[in-house]
Amino acid sequence: MRKLLLPLLLICLSTRGWGQDSVLHVIQQIITEDSLIREEMRFNRDGLLMPVRGLIQTFTHRSFNELPGPYRYNNHRWEDYGVAITPLAATWIMKVCGVKSRSTTPRMITANGLALGLTVGLSQTLRWSVTEERPDGSGKSSLPSFHSALAFMGATVLSREYGHISPWITIGGYATATGTQMLRIGHNAHWMNDIFMGAGIGVVSTNLAYFLTDKIFGRKGINTKSFPRSPNGEDYLVVAPEPKRGSGFRLVSGTETNGRTLDIADFAEATADFDMTGVKLRSSASITAGFEADWFLSDNIFLTAIGRYTMSQAKLEIPSPSVTAWGEQIHIYHGDIAAGWRAPVLPLTGAGRTMRFSVRTLWGLRYNEGITFYQVAKGRKMGESLLYIKPQLRPAGGAGFIIDLLESHNQTFGFSVDYLHTFNTHFLPNRWVIASSWKALF
Repeated sequence: MRKLLLPLLLICLSTRGWGQDSVLHVIQQIITEDSLIREEMRFNRDGLLMPVRGLIQTFTHRSFNELPGPYRYNNHRWEDYGVAITPLAATWIMKVCGVKSRSTTPRMITANGLALGLTVGLSQTLRWSVTEERPDGSGKSSLPSFHSALAFMGATVLSREYGHISPWITIGGYATATGTQMLRIGHNAHWMNDIFMGAGIGVVSTNLAYFLTDKIFGRKGINTKSFPRSPNGEDYLVVAPEPKRGSGFRLVSGTETNGRTLDIADFAEATADFDMTGVKLRSSASITAGFEADWFLSDNIFLTAIGRYTMSQAKLEIPSPSVTAWGEQIHIYHGDIAAGWRAPVLPLTGAGRTMRFSVRTLWGLRYNEGITFYQVAKGRKMGESLLYIKPQLRPAGGAGFIIDLLESHNQTFGFSVDYLHTFNTHFLPNRWVIASSWKALF
């Protein structure tokens, strides 16, 4: 880099019509671009918490997964691939249509090939090592979810290649990947830990693939126009400009958990000649996803409208060994209004990253759908209904914090942790929500 600066400086000074400001501006551009390229070629650590989350749930959910209570077979697995490959297909459709990506075609083929190879290799190795049975009993290849791994691999590729054009491209990719996770749970093909482990494998494999590709190709073939820029799109900046405020639209995707073993007497009723003595409801951690709209009243004070959908798996723990119930799913909807305060901006080492920390309090409503549990009859047939959990609409409140990393002047990546309490109910009243987020700034 230094070897390039001296000849350039001499050329600029020898060229008439160039003032000192122009020379310094050119040199600053080159230095900044060099810094951005080096930052772009480092290993991207985004997504490292995803496989950790899946690993923790693999150990904490073992007793739930092994509890008697099969799930019904739902033959939608090949259709789910259509959703899972959408982000990767969108990346290549944009490339074929001539939309300028981060990488040249050879570089992109290499990165995508490595990402797919790592994703397939890690997924299959883990499946062969663990041999976890699927919820519907159709096989022992449940951990991890390859559909989820493929979907998050594609979403990460899409974000890295075209996220610089619009934050909505990144949000759309990860929203589709999250939808794939929900389809796999809804179709009884995986446990909760499977889909989170799959997501982690997809994201980390892709970031590792891009890191290795950058080592192979060096600086050749990276589109510097994809780096963080000022709002007018002209000058490169070492740190992306901080908006005066932080209003925007956020996709959240994560897990919701706590209090997973409950006495059902307070919120369920028997629907058959069924002794409910000692019967308990066991639930998994949930997958939760939704959207948040932030409106900043000042530089640090904001309001947020929140809408989220949460789904978890549930089984009945029945003392009588002669009675087994089919596994079911819990569906919960949240609508909240939050008020919060954002801490002063904290710059981070490296190009294009600024951290923002916010705290907030949330108040709103929670609605859970009713659930009917049926007995498993001989031959895995549907037996009589055993009990019914009533639907409920209850007030809820809580508090939490958000950490955002500003990646450019119009988008952030981060995570949030919230504690929520639902009032006047014994049905899953206390919940922790831990979620990743992708935000488009207005």
